[in-house]
Amino acid sequence: MISLSSVTLDPAGGIRREPPRPADLRNASYAERFDWDTLFYDVYRAGKHVVFQGPPLLNLLEPLKASTPFARALGFPRFAARHIGHKKRGEIWLRSDADHIAIDGPLGRYEIEVQPDMAPLFAGRRVITTLSQNNDLRWIADWVRFYVRIHGADGVVVYDNASSAYPLVELQATLDEAAGGRFPALAVSWPFPYGPQGGMAGAVNGMETDWDSDFCQTGSLQHARHRFLRRARSVLNVDVDELVLGTTGQSVFEATELARSGFTKFPGLWIGTHAMPPVARETCRHADFVIRDEPEDLSCPPKWCLVPGRADRLSDSWSVHNLFGAKANRALSADFSYRHMRGITNSWKEDRWAASESAPEASLRDHALEAAFMAAGLARSATAEGPVWAAGDCVV
Repeated sequence: MISLSSVTLDPAGGIRREPPRPADLRNASYAERFDWDTLFYDVYRAGKHVVFQGPPLLNLLEPLKASTPFARALGFPRFAARHIGHKKRGEIWLRSDADHIAIDGPLGRYEIEVQPDMAPLFAGRRVITTLSQNNDLRWIADWVRFYVRIHGADGVVVYDNASSAYPLVELQATLDEAAGGRFPALAVSWPFPYGPQGGMAGAVNGMETDWDSDFCQTGSLQHARHRFLRRARSVLNVDVDELVLGTTGQSVFEATELARSGFTKFPGLWIGTHAMPPVARETCRHADFVIRDEPEDLSCPPKWCLVPGRADRLSDSWSVHNLFGAKANRALSADFSYRHMRGITNSWKEDRWAASESAPEASLRDHALEAAFMAAGLARSATAEGPVWAAGDCVV
């Protein structure tokens, strides 16, 4: 199992992270959801550097600058360390060959084991990555199989955000079974507060708020980027309920690798919960659902695929829906889109089944998605009782 060298602020020190959101714009759940005390998610090696990675440091940066080993490393005359603190990132990159580091200063004293650089494990591979909490293991297995058979994925990293439905070892076993020993598959425990919502979900008195305090998922992406995937051939960021389809015959990985920018950003559309024959929430799988909510409704926030080696670690930031800092982030691909499966959910945010109750039109049947399920070997057998799945081959 993967180990993290996480650092939590000592409450005896009387210092904690100050929220970036003004007090009058924090709703009733803000304080409970905010990450007040994670100093670093992990401390690990990335080539010649030790990376101290956590949520944005905000008011914690100055006390760290006064602490060893950063006091003489951040800035003139040595410039041995650099702080990166934009777009929900809180990273310090320190040039060091140490395998153990002590932080000592105004925030307290912390003895930290530097975790190993695992980028060689995924070097040259096409990797899918996501953050997950309590997604059913059958969904995760089908999600991996879809991307292996339809897009040629040969690596997977799943960050588990404190699931209560099963232990991490069961998630790892599911990934191992889906990989079948053919490629590396990692389950990483990521038990940090997800953070307060923004937009209308974080509204106060009907006023939308900025997405300024949800650090966890961006943190997992940046962690995957630097500790595991710096040398990957390409990386696809999609959730367990999101399936990418293309119109050109290329996989999304191949198209991204051939693109000059090394980046593909694509929209999504909703697939409803209507199934023929009907299915129960407790036993449903991706391939049960092939009916769109609307024929041309590309209303889901975009997702992306990229080549890590062409990005700039200082100016570019991997985030949930964007590659911030990159010019190519402005354009949406016309060749790829993803299907957002309403039925593949544990309703942590809203009851998506209730949002899709109206009767569907026959014209909304997604034939491309249906064909992809068949090609991936995930189409439910019309003659079998229970979850029996037909064999299929990769279509790329």
